[in-house]
Amino acid sequence: MVELRKKEQILDRVFAALADHSRRQMLIRLRKGSLSISELAEPFAMSFAGVAKHIEVLTDAELVRKIRAPEDGRSFRLELQNQTLLEATNWIKYHQEFWTNKLARLENFLEEKENEPKSSKSRKKN
Repeated sequence: MVELRKKEQILDRVFAALADHSRRQMLIRLRKGSLSISELAEPFAMSFAGVAKHIEVLTDAELVRKIRAPEDGRSFRLELQNQTLLEATNWIKYHQEFWTNKLARLENFLEEKENEPKSSKSRKKN
């Protein structure tokens, strides 16, 4: 039960993180490979503190991880972390299949009802 709640909390963080356009754009930039914080921040018209807050949200959602730069061991590079995004994708697929199946069954039911012969009992008599 605790493990399930933890997964739900992470999913909540993933969807909240993905709700922001700037964070989605940051993830797109990280697809090409790891970047320093300043490299990631380069195209965005926001303060370094603003970028740092977005990175914190992405890190908390486990979409991005910070790794020590091998060059100096003091600075960080950012890279994508795919596991939580995969879990969110699986959640969406599961629910998409569920609703697609429900709607298909409803459509079949309605077609069957439409094609049923009309009984004489359903007609009003004067």
